[in-house]
Amino acid sequence: MTHTLAPTAPFESLLAAYAPRVRRAALGLLGDEQEAAEVAQEALLRAFRARARYDAARPFYPWLYSIVRNACFDARDRRRHRALSGLDSDRVGSTEPAADEQLGTARQVARLRAAMEHLSPDHREIIALRHFQDLSYAEIGSLLDLPQGTVMSRLYRARRALLATMEESR
Repeated sequence: MTHTLAPTAPFESLLAAYAPRVRRAALGLLGDEQEAAEVAQEALLRAFRARARYDAARPFYPWLYSIVRNACFDARDRRRHRALSGLDSDRVGSTEPAADEQLGTARQVARLRAAMEHLSPDHREIIALRHFQDLSYAEIGSLLDLPQGTVMSRLYRARRALLATMEESR
């Protein structure tokens, strides 16, 4: 079966408009500025290649977010594999201060990132969607295909887990 590809210029413009949001989503899920930038680019490329599968009758961002989310999960799997094989120490960090470092002290940012790493992927994701992307409960529910009440209860549990983890690290 052959697919007719959507015109590339309008789709490229749409992806370009969403690029900052894609990068924030990746940063929220991964916690590393450099890795998030790389994964965001990878996700945008994946979206461009999959443009024929986008249903224009449906909202664009949930479709794009699912691609970003999968790219982040793939990156986490690669990171875990590198850590197990002893290659993770070869990574080079960004030399520019991240946006979140400008909002607080480097120590607070480090504590938050470390605590986020200890959360389950589900908790980390829901906190990132709500607090790093400022999505509403309804938007999160749409992205994750969950009822709004479930989003609220998961977010409550995720916040409690984050707070407990941060208190343990004091």
